[in-house]
Amino acid sequence: MNRLAATAVAVATMLALPGCAHADNRAPQSTTVEVSYDDLLNQKNVSRQVSLVAGDTLRVVLASNASTGYQWTAEAQISDRGVLTQTSHQTVAPSDAKPGAAGSEVWTFDAIKPGSATLTTSYGQPWPGGTKDAWTFSAAVSVR
Repeated sequence: MNRLAATAVAVATMLALPGCAHADNRAPQSTTVEVSYDDLLNQKNVSRQVSLVAGDTLRVVLASNASTGYQWTAEAQISDRGVLTQTSHQTVAPSDAKPGAAGSEVWTFDAIKPGSATLTTSYGQPWPGGTKDAWTFSAAVSVR
């Protein structure tokens, strides 16, 4: 009978351990930073601070209006690509079909390992003689 009780305790302990391990190995999270067109009208240099855990994803959504000829730099500058990498960039059309309506541009970044990195992109007219760096966005990203 003692052997049966010991086996039951061992099985119960083994079943409980994965639950404890799961608390330490949480599922990756996604964090979104969004900057509206109104925010851009009020600030020429927008900055944010973001905290992530290695394995997490960061989405940056910035208002954009292609009808003005302005666009964000598609490839963000990243101070430490060992900590943070850009995985995508896309332009999203305005939900309002009116001419001149603002849409957005969306970047996705993966947190690779603990450390700090700054990501930066600028909004301007990309052709020769066009306005450069009319607005800038930067995020100081801390990965633990």
